[in-house]
Amino acid sequence: MNQLLQALNQKLATLSHGQEGLVKINATVSDKLVSFKTKPPPSIQREILSVCSDPYTLAQQLTHVELERLSHIGPEEFVQAFVHKDSLDSTKSCFSDQNKTNNLEAYVKWFNRLCYLVATEICMPAKKKQRAQVIEFFIDVARECFNIGNFNSLMAIISGMNMSPVSRLKKTWSKVKTAKFFILEHQMDPTGNFYNYRTALRGAAHRSLTAHSNREKVTNKDPWQVLGGWISMEWSS
Repeated sequence: MNQLLQALNQKLATLSHGQEGLVKINATVSDKLVSFKTKPPPSIQREILSVCSDPYTLAQQLTHVELERLSHIGPEEFVQAFVHKDSLDSTKSCFSDQNKTNNLEAYVKWFNRLCYLVATEICMPAKKKQRAQVIEFFIDVARECFNIGNFNSLMAIISGMNMSPVSRLKKTWSKVKTAKFFILEHQMDPTGNFYNYRTALRGAAHRSLTAHSNREKVTNKDPWQVLGGWISMEWSS
């Protein structure tokens, strides 16, 4: 009984910490939105390559963020999210009670923001050569996410590159070595109920049990050590 109570208290403390973190993030985003409306943003923005030029490092930092957010989601949130969903009403949100599914909803928002962040970073440069460099950089980040087993960030990056503002840049894509991108995209192919993805997931689970190389593991670093305020700045936009 003592062990059960200790485990329960630890879980409740973790959930409470997650709730406090969500409140702080939402408050920060709201404040920055207000400041952006009253004061125009600077004309020169920092691009991702000037903040973190190493795909492996960025993939690890994204994985830390994913793990932190995922750790706050319990199975009860999935039950609450879908148990009252009306299958005939496609306009009704599956999050029927946001007070009980806020961690899950925040995780979905994180995925969407990462998608838009990738698309924004690609479209920001004025020259085709620079846009192609950013695309190749995110392809390398996605590959490192795959190697680590961070499939959520991998899917978000691929989704961002498949957005219309990016996919229509035909001349830019002509300067990109797309072989690696097509391989990663193939892994996330929804055909056969995501057969390729489920196969890769089983392989990643086996790899995590037998990993000996540091490149197969996530090092213990502060999630915001490299990214700094860059992601926070992008969230507010």
